[in-house]
Amino acid sequence: MADRLKELERADDSITLRYVDGDELTIPYHELRAWCPCAKCRPRWKDPHRRLGLAEEVKRLRIEMPKAEAVGRYAVRFTWTSGCSSGLWSFEHITDIALNRLDVDH
Repeated sequence: MADRLKELERADDSITLRYVDGDELTIPYHELRAWCPCAKCRPRWKDPHRRLGLAEEVKRLRIEMPKAEAVGRYAVRFTWTSGCSSGLWSFEHITDIALNRLDVDH
């Protein structure tokens, strides 16, 4: 799979990523939110003792389709009405979430 993202498609409960090589990945919004890269959330999912609490907190939120704004050619800023909206989601970070390959120790 190439990490070059071609398109993001937002549905009611998930986001689909389409890559230039034709691959597609879909991520539910609650899972995406659990891996928010902002300065407030990132330390919570990096800490194994706090990660479960963050995941449970996100699951209790209503599922919502966030606004999405492109940031250059490398990231997206999601705006969630029920919480955090300050993180920049690099295409690489979103792909890592979809492929379950986040390195939480770094």
